[in-house]
Amino acid sequence: MVPNSPTDALGPHAQTVRDVLLGVIRSRHNRFADAHQVAGTRYSMAFGSQWRDLLDDTNDALTGRGFQSQKLTPAGYKIPVVHDCLVYVWRVPGSADAVSFFASSPTRKNGFAASPPPPMLFDPVLVDEGRADDDVPPGGELGQTLRAAGDKMPVVLVMVESSPWQLQSISWGVAVLDETTGKVEVRGLESIWEPTSDTDRDTSSGDSFDSGTPVGPSVEPRPQERPSTDD
Repeated sequence: MVPNSPTDALGPHAQTVRDVLLGVIRSRHNRFADAHQVAGTRYSMAFGSQWRDLLDDTNDALTGRGFQSQKLTPAGYKIPVVHDCLVYVWRVPGSADAVSFFASSPTRKNGFAASPPPPMLFDPVLVDEGRADDDVPPGGELGQTLRAAGDKMPVVLVMVESSPWQLQSISWGVAVLDETTGKVEVRGLESIWEPTSDTDRDTSSGDSFDSGTPVGPSVEPRPQERPSTDD
C-alpha cells in the first residue's frame, strides 16, 4: 500500500527527517551559491552539479543518526532508508513536467523496485530516546508489513528548486511510478520550506539540471541543460 503522505510514510521519524533535510539542503545550497559568486561566472552549470552532493550529504546525515541506506544500481548511489522508505533528495531541473520524468534515469527508476534492507536491531527513534523497547518492531509497523509481504519501498521524493541567486523552495511527497507510461506522480505534496517574504524570492532567470554533464552555450551566453544521464 502506498502511503498518502511523507508523514505517513516516515512515521515517528518524519520530524527528524524534515529537520535533517532542511539543514543539509540549505547548507549545501549556500556553499554552492558562495562558490558561484566567487567564480564570477555568468553560467549556472557548475552550480547545478550540487545534485550529487545533496544525495551524499543526506545519506551521511541520516545514516549518521542510525538509519540504513540502499545502493541503487547501476550508478551506485547510496540513498537513505527511513521507516522502510527511500528518501531521495532531488534538485528539480528547470524543464516543464520535470517531476513526471523523474524516473527517466535507470538508477532512479530502480528506486521504485528496491526492497527493504534487513531489519535493524533497534529503531533509531528509540535509540535517540535512550531506550530499546522490545515491544516495538524494528522499523515500525509499516516496515514489518513490508518485509512480511516482500513489497517494495515507498519513495519519499524531496524536491529542491534553486538558482545560484536563491534557494526557492523545498517540498516533499510520495512518488509513485506508473509502470505503463513510465511517468511519476507525487502524492501528499507538501512544502517544507520557502522564502520568508516576497522580497526574498528569486526574480532572476536561470536554468538548472539535476545530473549528468551540461551542454555549453551554443549561440547566446546562457546556460543550457539536457535530460539526466545518470546510469
